[in-house]
Amino acid sequence: MFELLTILTPIGLLDSTSMVPLCIVILMVLLAGPSPVFRSSALILGIFVVSFACGVLILLGLQSALDEIHTYLERLWKDPETEEVLIQIVLGAVLCAFGLRMTTGSKKRADKTVASGMTAFQALLAGGGLAIVGLPGAVPYFAAIDLTLREDLALAQQLFVLGYYNIVFVSPLIVIVVLGSALGERSQGALDGVKRFFDRWGQKVIAVLLVTLGAILIVDGFGWLFGHPLIPV
Repeated sequence: MFELLTILTPIGLLDSTSMVPLCIVILMVLLAGPSPVFRSSALILGIFVVSFACGVLILLGLQSALDEIHTYLERLWKDPETEEVLIQIVLGAVLCAFGLRMTTGSKKRADKTVASGMTAFQALLAGGGLAIVGLPGAVPYFAAIDLTLREDLALAQQLFVLGYYNIVFVSPLIVIVVLGSALGERSQGALDGVKRFFDRWGQKVIAVLLVTLGAILIVDGFGWLFGHPLIPV
């Protein structure tokens, strides 16, 4: 199980990069208001509880579905049908187009203002809502659950692994709260820096990844059509 936890740690940290941009503005407001640690902790707890609960539901109820998906993906990897290759090429083109549009289009601000008077319970609900919003795109989380299911672990061990993953997932937010509490007003500059970093580089990194992935899918798709896949299997 230690080896599994070692593998899941970087996956959880990578997954957390999707949550930090969603939470940073709310955390900045909560840390600047009354009871900053308590309310910020409630926000993080809401994320953890909902994310963990959704993971448990998947873990207990969708193992057979994940097995079928794994079998299908294994067959798709080794011997895709022509229609599937064409869909892959189209998907690659869509990813490239979307990534290029992100780099050339105007950036629209979508930050939501948060009332400084938000209660701890409201922060808890907000955290749960953010976890639900981010769940459809939580591909690393689904991969982590799949890896957990493929280990010969008892249910209690599976739940422990799932809890560990979600702790790793929220750990950057915990660090932000700890630093904000320790530094007080001096932390505002650091939080502003984190926000500016994601504002400036977050969209660009995603765009580059989309274009790169799209290009790989297109090249590999044409490779399958002509009998020379990008990654021989």
